[in-house]
Amino acid sequence: MIQVLIDALVRTAELSFLAVGLTMVYGVLRFANFAHVEFATVGAYLALALSSSLGLPLVLAAILAIVLSGGLGIGFDRLIFSRLRTASPIMLMIASFALGIAMRETVRAIWGPSPFFYNLGVLAPIRLFGALITPTQIAIILAALVAMLAFHFLLSGTRLGIAMRATADNATLSEASGIPTERIIRAVWFIGSGFAALGGVLVGLNTQVKPDMGFGLIVEVFCAAIVGGIGSPYGAILGAVLVGFAENFGLAVDWSTPLNAIGIAAGPYAYIPTGYKSAIAFVLLILTLLWRPRGILGTKA
Repeated sequence: MIQVLIDALVRTAELSFLAVGLTMVYGVLRFANFAHVEFATVGAYLALALSSSLGLPLVLAAILAIVLSGGLGIGFDRLIFSRLRTASPIMLMIASFALGIAMRETVRAIWGPSPFFYNLGVLAPIRLFGALITPTQIAIILAALVAMLAFHFLLSGTRLGIAMRATADNATLSEASGIPTERIIRAVWFIGSGFAALGGVLVGLNTQVKPDMGFGLIVEVFCAAIVGGIGSPYGAILGAVLVGFAENFGLAVDWSTPLNAIGIAAGPYAYIPTGYKSAIAFVLLILTLLWRPRGILGTKA
């Protein structure tokens, strides 16, 4: 169980960055941004290129990749989404879906379809209460904690954070009150895209960097944002925790006893195959929507 707990914490850390960025954009612009997960791919590849081609330290390369990805998010907003401010959410969703495909295939065209790995050298795992955890996984968990504390301070202790929350609550009233909503929207795109890039770097550190790495997380990221309450950054963090723990504990549990108890012959052992990992997130999403359609921390429209 300790090993499952560690794996769940790492998964939570990876998902939280993408889910927070997704729900931030939704909270301000009110549309599902399917291109959001592709910023994770772009950030991971930019960090890889900066560290391997230019010889930069990986931490510095990751910081530059986050900044560049944030700037790319602002650029796409200026080029595409700012022209569709009055369009329906469906049109915005379709535009983001097309942008996501273009970003993914551009990455594939530049770097090719083969996966890459960050040059971390040989890192011996650490034994902790009988479980194994790598130094990379420790860094991932600590990075998530530091980033989320900084994000909480941004939302609650700065004028920018207050303006972001006001714009998400009522953009028209905020603009009438003197808040520059377009500038706030650019800040939201920068922070959201930067968070996604950081999440992509962390995923790449723990696994590998490949063109469809962001798209492979789209189910879990949207489930985390919706379960927590779409539009609520703190809800996205809570949703990432629930999805991360549900997936890892769902795969680790032997389901033969409950299945046999309800009359389903499951044999002596019954484990969920790893290929159905995303299905666990879907089940959690369905249960949440049946119990609380607006999400755990979501508010009524």
